[in-house]
Amino acid sequence: FLVSFGGEASVWRSGTHQPQQERVLPSTDIVQMPAVPSDHPRVYVRPSDVRVIRARIGMPEFLPAWKDVHSATTDPESGYLFRAFVYLVTGDPGQGRRAIDGALAALLATTDGRTFGSPFHFGALVYDWCYDLLSEHDKQVFIRHFERMADSHAPGYPASLEAPALVGHGVEGWLLTGQLPAGLAIYDESPILFQAASRLFLAQFRPALNFQYTGHGHSQGDSYSSRFLHDQAASWLFRRIGAGDILSREQHFVPYQVVYNLRPDGQQMRRGDTFDDAGTHLSKWMAMLLTAFYYEDPYLFGLARDRMPQEGRAFASLFTLLFKPDGLQARPLGDLPRSKFFPHPIGEMVARTGWTSGADSKDAVMTMRSGNYFFGNHQHKDFGSFQIFYRGALAIASGAYEGDNGAYAAEHWQHYYHQTIAHNGLLVLDPTEGLSVNDGGQRQPNGGHDHPRNLRMLTTHDYEMGNVLAHEIGPDSSSPDYSYLSGDITRAYSNKVDRVTRSMVALDFHDLVYPASLVILDRVTATDPSFRKTWLLHTVQEPKIEGQRVTVAFNQQGPSGELVVDTLLPAQAQMATVGGPGREFWIESAQKNFATSKARPAEPGAWRVEVSPSRPRTDDLFLHVLTVMDGEVVTGPDGHRIEGTDLVGARVRDRTVLFSRQGTLLAQAELTIDGPDQMKVLICDLLPGAWAIFDREQALVAKGQATEAGTCGYFTVPPGAYWLKNVSVMVEERGLTYRPSVFVPAAPRT
Repeated sequence: FLVSFGGEASVWRSGTHQPQQERVLPSTDIVQMPAVPSDHPRVYVRPSDVRVIRARIGMPEFLPAWKDVHSATTDPESGYLFRAFVYLVTGDPGQGRRAIDGALAALLATTDGRTFGSPFHFGALVYDWCYDLLSEHDKQVFIRHFERMADSHAPGYPASLEAPALVGHGVEGWLLTGQLPAGLAIYDESPILFQAASRLFLAQFRPALNFQYTGHGHSQGDSYSSRFLHDQAASWLFRRIGAGDILSREQHFVPYQVVYNLRPDGQQMRRGDTFDDAGTHLSKWMAMLLTAFYYEDPYLFGLARDRMPQEGRAFASLFTLLFKPDGLQARPLGDLPRSKFFPHPIGEMVARTGWTSGADSKDAVMTMRSGNYFFGNHQHKDFGSFQIFYRGALAIASGAYEGDNGAYAAEHWQHYYHQTIAHNGLLVLDPTEGLSVNDGGQRQPNGGHDHPRNLRMLTTHDYEMGNVLAHEIGPDSSSPDYSYLSGDITRAYSNKVDRVTRSMVALDFHDLVYPASLVILDRVTATDPSFRKTWLLHTVQEPKIEGQRVTVAFNQQGPSGELVVDTLLPAQAQMATVGGPGREFWIESAQKNFATSKARPAEPGAWRVEVSPSRPRTDDLFLHVLTVMDGEVVTGPDGHRIEGTDLVGARVRDRTVLFSRQGTLLAQAELTIDGPDQMKVLICDLLPGAWAIFDREQALVAKGQATEAGTCGYFTVPPGAYWLKNVSVMVEERGLTYRPSVFVPAAPRT
């Protein structure tokens, strides 16, 4: 099914259709293009698939979808698509002819090919599905419009190999659901459109997309991840012409970023530029539906079906008839694990305490982001940040997209919304950094000259900003006690720092009164002790500071949630709030409020807490415990600092979380545990391998295994003083042999 093309230039000619000038496919390295079937239909559907669909429309399972399609034929905007489908299935020439006329009229009236519902895309389906009704004149008019559309926007016509393949409008419909399906439809009459588009897709888009898919997520945030719909449509396009999986099967898990970031109120945890504040945008759910069908995923299918907005029902029904596998049944999200790690190059973790939805839900959602690469465009400089939702948005990503002064590249967007200061991250302020607006945050990669255009540019032009050091979910991966993410984000900052790391542990107490806590340790080393370091927490409502404790409420509508934050390090930290009318988006160095406004359900926030050391130092540790609870609860549990020579951490309720003070992996450590009768202890930054805990009488009280990925151990012990040691180190030092339950003298050396 594969043929080569490329090398010497080929000249496009097309029967009676003569272009204004000769179009030449530029010479390039040979790439493999899937063979194009010689008959129609071939865009998303083959003759054998049509026979399956004809059988389906009489089945009770598919009858509602067939009725939806019939009802949509009268839609004034997209009815021509549904008429073409009816013709494809029934052969009704009246429906087919009206589809052709409607598609041509829509093409004539548009210049936008970026959306899934563009006439560029749907016109290609009409051309292919109604092919045997087209006159020669019809074909010429369609081809002329397809060429015009292709030539009006990147990647151009013929598609240029230098076109952006990572971010921007060029990675939306122009190629993936524009030139590819249109080129496939008209291939017999004019092959160059599909040839050039396929070459660009295979040479540039495929490696870039596969690279992102390994992270099981999308770089462009909670709203612009809807671009993934075009990716999944391209997968279906190539599969249906016999090319198999043209993209990595890691593509399957990209919609799970949407799944895990769902809030109980139906919105999503904010990521990047958010235009879909309510979480109801059609493209998001259509992408999930097409992925569910492609990979036969019951969770994605159930969620997409249940959340599909009313305006998308007919489209969902059409693609259900096209793609739904036989026997696919929905499964509830409650069967999924509660936490998920999104690996390189996304570098995030989401921890949930459950999957219930609605105003009465008592499930918390915590997002932890280290991050790897800066893809630009709609992505923010939020490396090393977190968010918390419990019965309301308690720790938020602040600012707003669109609204007053919030448009793309406008003042609020440029100087506040996209910057580190708008997120729950870390600032290190070098007053001499030379920025027009200096928030003390993260740098602009590649000197701010350009977004990365392709994978090679992304990986070679200084866009790497962070690296995940360790991650683990345990001990039960389905309903974990802890979800741990540690990252080095030094590269996200300029040379004003020598080191910035953030380690975050989400604790699930499996308790309705105090559902969860987030323990955060930051290690920050500045190149100049005078550079002010600041820990940020953004809120919707005004926070209350009492000593080293911050209380945040969310009681704007319905049941209220509350967040209690204990600052355990720096000792005697300076605590301040910034916000309120006229200071919601304030940047001190600019002495300006970069204001914007946007109505609900947007949550731009109005307040932030700033925590800084009380005196200048090169090295500082920040240690915080953040606990959620109902607003009706009188008080939250205290977070207690635990410090030793090599370890530092916190105790909250019956949990203790400890980290390496210096950030190096430990081979041994001494620790003292206090608290209730039995404490669950998570010790991070351990040398991988078998570990054992001894009491002061040298009795073995617990043992465990630190993995290469997690570098942590989890033990349950009573309060007391303990000695923790890596088994391999002990064996070497003492000449012992380790068995699963005991240490015994080693056999004599020979």
